[in-house]
Amino acid sequence: MLSAHVALQHHERYNGEGYPRGLKGEAIHEYARIVAIADVYDALTSPRLHRARYSPSEAIEYLFANGNSLFDLKILEKFAKHIAIYPVATTVILSTNQMGVVTKVHQDAINRPIIRILKESNGDPVNPPYEIDLKQHLDIVIKSQL
Repeated sequence: MLSAHVALQHHERYNGEGYPRGLKGEAIHEYARIVAIADVYDALTSPRLHRARYSPSEAIEYLFANGNSLFDLKILEKFAKHIAIYPVATTVILSTNQMGVVTKVHQDAINRPIIRILKESNGDPVNPPYEIDLKQHLDIVIKSQL
């Protein structure tokens, strides 16, 4: 019976804009609020006929942009701690045009990993490689994943 209740409510939104009953906040069962976040994350990171898939980081950005509006922010924060936006060994290009690989993910800042720089912005290989902690360098962001 609980699963049917969750299925009924998972399109309700935290601010009351959802359906089928326009429930708001705590009136939505906690499990339905969890499923709502997982459902939207899955939809965003899956390819659709009308659009390309979002990267995990783009999907998380969308969810957080709607935290405490469409989604319960406390649950969203817990959900995000279990998502690997940039898993260790992911090759990335930074906003500085440097290329590197993720070596560590911060549990409290999953979108700001430590990157081992392999190529400088001009394409020259780095010898020896060095690391940049994006949590400490807020002016640098990950531009793309390879």
